[in-house]
Parts: sequence; C-alpha cells; structure tokens
Amino acid sequence: MFGPQRMAVATVASLLAACAPHAPGIADPVRVDGHCSPRVARITGIRSVLTSTNDKLGSADAPSLREIRAAVQSGDGAIAYWNDQRLALPHVSQQLGEADGYARIRAIAIPPQPLGAQYRHVYLLVRDHGRYRWVTMQAFDMQDVCVEGHVQS
Repeated sequence: MFGPQRMAVATVASLLAACAPHAPGIADPVRVDGHCSPRVARITGIRSVLTSTNDKLGSADAPSLREIRAAVQSGDGAIAYWNDQRLALPHVSQQLGEADGYARIRAIAIPPQPLGAQYRHVYLLVRDHGRYRWVTMQAFDMQDVCVEGHVQS
C-alpha cells in the first residue's frame, strides 16, 4: 500500500481511535494513610479494591469518620485520598447527581478483609449533589492491601 491507500487506512484508523470510549484511569492517590505496621500499603492493591466496587450504594448510612478510622486501624487497612478521582459507576453516579456516569471519589477507606467473606465493605468519600459524604459500598477484591516492604521517599 502506497500513497492514497496508505493515507486512507491511516485516516480510518485515526477516526476509529477518536470514537473509542476513553475511560479515565485510576491515578495514584495523593496521600495514603496505611495502618499496616510493620508492612506498607500497596497502591496497586488500593486501586484494585476501588475498581472492584459494585455499582450500588449500601443500604445503611456510612459510619462516622471516627468509626471508619477505627475499623481501618483495627488491622491491616488503609485510607487513600485523591483530588476528585473519577470512577465509572453509572447507577451510583446518577444517585449522586452526576450526569456523565462517573462518581467523584475523594477517598477510600479499606478495613481489613473479613475471613471467608466473598466481599468486603469499603467506605468512599464521594461528591453527592455538590457536597462530599461517606458512603458504604461492597468491593469484591479481597486482597490484603498491606505488603512487606518499606515506604519509599
């Protein structure tokens, strides 16, 4: 393929790439409060738990921040913070007043995983009609977010 044929193929490929949906990636948190001593919180594990949440708000109100922190500190858990990380949750985002299918996440609190459970409760600090509040959701990634190692500066 030379000349016009090559140009036509390149143009079609460019148009197809432009039409493909572009979901935002999950950025590294701006801060992580790991309660993993002597281990450290693993960012990839936190991202994996965040993206494994179901698209349904918990039926009960989330506990207070004090209760959330106590749950995270009771074992190997972590709280990670972002500056409005977008997370694809079409149903939840509608309930929260977002029109684009993405919930805005400021933080996730991940308590230790319960033994033998098929899911864990996590707490997300989300934008709800312009204000931020904690909500309870289920996450299906049951990995331990704490690993052996040390914090790198």
